[in-house]
Amino acid sequence: MRSNRGIFWYSLGLTLLLLLPMVLTVAFFTDQYQKQQLLRQASAADSTLHIEPGSLRVSAPSGTTTLAECALSAGAGRAAQLLVGTVATGETAAPALHYIAATPATWADCAGRTASARIDTASLLDAAARTRLGYDEDPIAVCTAAQASELIAQLQAALPGAGEGCMARAAVWAAFLRQDPALLAGLPDGLRSRSARLLTDLLAADLNALGETLAYLSARTALTIDYTTAAVAAARGGVQLTEEGMAAVCALLL
Repeated sequence: MRSNRGIFWYSLGLTLLLLLPMVLTVAFFTDQYQKQQLLRQASAADSTLHIEPGSLRVSAPSGTTTLAECALSAGAGRAAQLLVGTVATGETAAPALHYIAATPATWADCAGRTASARIDTASLLDAAARTRLGYDEDPIAVCTAAQASELIAQLQAALPGAGEGCMARAAVWAAFLRQDPALLAGLPDGLRSRSARLLTDLLAADLNALGETLAYLSARTALTIDYTTAAVAAARGGVQLTEEGMAAVCALLL
């Protein structure tokens, strides 16, 4: 019994370590997949669509590129490989990074479009920015999952840099999970039912393991849901991780 219990907790720990980098990648590829779809639609309509790269620069065989450019040209799987190769090499080599790419509408459907959350905009915006968005008297924004992408866009437009923009997305979705942990347990079923709208390398067995882990976690009374951001600095054609940012990403991957 003691041996089996030890194996269980060891396996759970490994699963959680693998989930952390996957969650980090999800936030980025959500936007990149949507941009890829828009680019294809624009090409089919014989029109021109300009996409601002504005993304994390990573190492590539030909030099450097951005995750956005890589996702558009080679797919989300290749972008995940370049991210791992950039932050972890040699003795610090990280395991392969799983990925899920979907549009904001698909993520909203997975959560349940009527699911709602209260987001404290004061944790992200200064007083002047809150006033511009109409949250000067009451900083609390209430939105459903279907409205989340619109709120995220408003918050990102009011924030100064790429790193802060990612923080807005993370803060909004963390609020949904923090206020309704049951959404965690329902996520794998949501992904399965919308598999035709996803780009992912997760297999059925992976989703089953994910479902068991999230169901266990969502039932814990001491569950804490939070997010980690990686510091970035402006770079030619995008942004790059600072030393602190590199350490934060390495900690998640390793």
